[in-house]
Order: sequence, then structure tokens, then C-alpha cells
Amino acid sequence: MAVKLASTQHGPVNAEVTFKGADGFELAGTFEAPAGDKPCPAVLLLPGSGPTDRDGNSKLLTVKIDILKQIADRLTVAGIATLRFDKRAIARYQASWPKTLPELNKFFSWRHFVEDAEGGLAYLRGRAEVDPARVSMLGHSEGALITLQVASELSNPPAALVLIGSTGRPMGQVLHDQIAQSLAKNPALDPKPYLDYTDAACTALAAGHPLPPNPPTGLQSLFNASVLDIMGAYCRIDPTDLAKKYSGPVLVINGADDTQVSPSKDTPSLAAALKGRSKGSVEVMIVPNASHCLKSTADGNKDAFAGPVD
Repeated sequence: MAVKLASTQHGPVNAEVTFKGADGFELAGTFEAPAGDKPCPAVLLLPGSGPTDRDGNSKLLTVKIDILKQIADRLTVAGIATLRFDKRAIARYQASWPKTLPELNKFFSWRHFVEDAEGGLAYLRGRAEVDPARVSMLGHSEGALITLQVASELSNPPAALVLIGSTGRPMGQVLHDQIAQSLAKNPALDPKPYLDYTDAACTALAAGHPLPPNPPTGLQSLFNASVLDIMGAYCRIDPTDLAKKYSGPVLVINGADDTQVSPSKDTPSLAAALKGRSKGSVEVMIVPNASHCLKSTADGNKDAFAGPVD
């Protein structure tokens, strides 16, 4: 953890740091802070699902996304410090992973990812360069759901939230739409077995029941034994319920061409839940010609990953 300095004066910082997450697991990240003579506001940045690193990149993709790195660099220019970190699912930690599937399922559990984020928030609040009363959270995709969970359960919640590409429905419904959309690109495949299995699997996981047998080819990796806990949480949690429990200001951002989270189905329900609170402001921004990663879709590629964040 950081040690408070006697002086509040500091120069610009771009440092490799570590902090303790769930069960004391050590996580590595980057802390950036602008030069200044007073403690500044700060934002904890959380990436999307899968083995996604501190910059928002995944080795499952051949292109660099850099959504969180670009946001962090821009916030530094605006006088705001940031912390972003490598999720425990990154290969750099592989030597510390457990060896059996049940142990991996626990290691990659929903609670562990939530408590990792809470550890990052505590670390950021402890930095000498940061005003602990002005520490917020920004989550992209899965990171937005984790952000909502953290904000809903802490007695000292973040000062504000930014939710990028956030679902507004339980994940089972979102997965159904994602798979249907993907299957529509291959008319040779009958979508019914895939969608029926997805719906049945999500219902079972939400209830804590075993998966149905015999998944269609291609769905095994989505419902594999090492991620059943977190998949169950995805399918069980309604983000609008979490949103209602947070009383601070929220900015909701979605790309208009997002193919993973629907700006017409997810964003309105999330916005409605936030607007219905007795306390706390909300601003909604639908970014024209932008993908799930807020990259330009002007060339017709609605799944754009590369290029600058809009």
C-alpha cells in the first residue's frame, strides 16, 4: 500500500505498482498522476471480461484495443489520476493459479473479481497524490457490472461512476442476443439448438444448478468448468437492481453501433433505474458511429477494436 507523504507537492507519476486483491492475491498495475501541488481526483479503471489486461487488451484478439490506456492518458492530461491493473486471469499470474478445475472456478469467482476491484479502490485512496474523497470508478463491459457491484455494497462508495458498454439486463438475455446475432451470419446453422442450450444453461447457472449436458459445438468454451461461478453471477445479477443502490452521480456511455451490448435494450433500462433513484444524477451518452470499445465504425466495421477512443 502507498505511504502518505508529508508534502502534498508532487510531479507527474507513471509507475508500476502492486496491491492486494481478494485472498491477499497480489495484482500488478499502472498508477498515473498529473503534476500538481494538491491531492487530485482519481479514477479506478476496470476492463472487460476474459483475460483482459490493464490497458484493455486481450491475447484472444490479434489487435490492440488500448481503451483503458487511452482513457488513462487523457484523464492525466485533465488533471485526474488513474489506476488500472491486470486481472487475475492474465497469463502473467499463471504460476500462481490453482491446478484443478474446481479450484480454478473458485479462483476466478465473481467475489474474487469484485474484491480485487475493492482492493484497487482502497489502494488508490491511499496514494499521497490522491484526494481520497474524490476517487471514482470507470468500468468497461464486465468492468461496468463489477463497478456497480462495488458501488452498491461499500459503506464508503466511489465518488462517481462511469459505465461504458454496460448491460442493463441479466447476462443470460444479453448472451441470447449475442449468439443469435452471431448465428445470423451463418445461415447454414440452425440457431434453435444453440439458443435453447444458452437459455437453459443460463437459467441453471443463475439457480446454482449443474449445466445441462451436451452443449452444441462452439458453446463449450463459453460454459467451461473454470468459469461457472462468474457465469452464474452474470446470469443471476440484474444491473438495474445494483444501480438503484448507489446514490452518487453516474455517466453511462454506449457506442451507437455496439454489437455486444444493445444501446436500445440495455442502455435505456439502466438509465431508467438510475433516473428513478431519490438521490444521484445521471447523464447518458450514446456515441454515434462507435463500437463496444468506443472505436470508430465509420468504415462499416461495427466490431471495431483498433484506433483511438472517440
